[in-house]
Amino acid sequence: MRLLMIQGGFGTGGAEKIMAAIGAHRHAQGDEVHVAGMFMPPAGPFFHYPPDVRLHLLADGARPDKLLHLRRLAAIRGLIRRVQPDVTLSFLTKVNCLTMLAARGTSIPVVISERNNPLMQSPGFWNRAQQVLAHGAAGIVMQTRGQHDDLSPALQERAVVIPNFCDAVPFRRASPGPDCHFVAAGRLDRQKGFDLLIRAFARVPHLGARLTIFGEGPERAPLENLVRASGLEGRVSLPGIVRGPQEWLGAGHVLVVSSRFEGFSNVVAEATCSGLPVVSFDCPYGPSEMIVEGRNGFLVPPGDVAALAGAMTRLAADPALRNRLGQAAHIAAARFEQGRIMAQWDAVLGAALQPRRAAMAWSS
Repeated sequence: MRLLMIQGGFGTGGAEKIMAAIGAHRHAQGDEVHVAGMFMPPAGPFFHYPPDVRLHLLADGARPDKLLHLRRLAAIRGLIRRVQPDVTLSFLTKVNCLTMLAARGTSIPVVISERNNPLMQSPGFWNRAQQVLAHGAAGIVMQTRGQHDDLSPALQERAVVIPNFCDAVPFRRASPGPDCHFVAAGRLDRQKGFDLLIRAFARVPHLGARLTIFGEGPERAPLENLVRASGLEGRVSLPGIVRGPQEWLGAGHVLVVSSRFEGFSNVVAEATCSGLPVVSFDCPYGPSEMIVEGRNGFLVPPGDVAALAGAMTRLAADPALRNRLGQAAHIAAARFEQGRIMAQWDAVLGAALQPRRAAMAWSS
């Protein structure tokens, strides 16, 4: 199979991680794999690709003018015509829409996958456009049952749920002790709700408790200002990006997820599969499908700062509870095993390819 995969860029993020993994997997199966994106970090892709996987940088994303999406549409269409893939796979709402439009009239099947919460992240035009264009997709992949159930009934019948893979991450556990070190990880933007987390942590009375938020993004300065305004300097730190989950897993005793919304929440999967307790807002989508209340973590109502502070206070005061919750990695590990997830992707891509192969055989 000649597979073309299209994403927003080659930086950090859950969507980029999964696309790199699918690309490496399909390359290992003997496919000719092409991966395209709108952005490339100066140091190259954040996630590794095999040398024979061909990477393509599309329309310049640094010029956000009125013609940006038209340039991107033209670039995707030009790439599809040059590569002539057997199947095209795209990730994320806007890219899905542009890819489906670009592939029109080519007879090349397109599989789309939503990797976030389009109702929150891309409301209005793009979400409505995807709902319409998705009827022409050769496959629709959602990450959670909640995402699937928010599709129209006609699309639900054609969509499948494939969660992100997550193998247990080997990590050196933080030294046990009476004081609790909370960790959080993700892009420093409004979606991740780190402002709510800092406000919640300010209510935790245990002065020995600490909080480290790993990540980088546009909200760094406001978050640093909030730390200072809350009198939390010395107890809250924002050290930047880490190269792998083992670094934040090993840095603390409890993961805290304060997102306003998610598409899946890779950090919850990594923590629950690896044996780090989690306390999270029960936001759409993802956390409630991985956290079993009281067994591997706790869920609190979305956006409820007081409830989040209460759960953190409970965990900060009870090392035995933290230890018990950390022994429950088996609850999630089997469900998210990488080989199982890649087999599901193989089935979707194979099903998308079958009609094209049948048509080619008939025409010959």
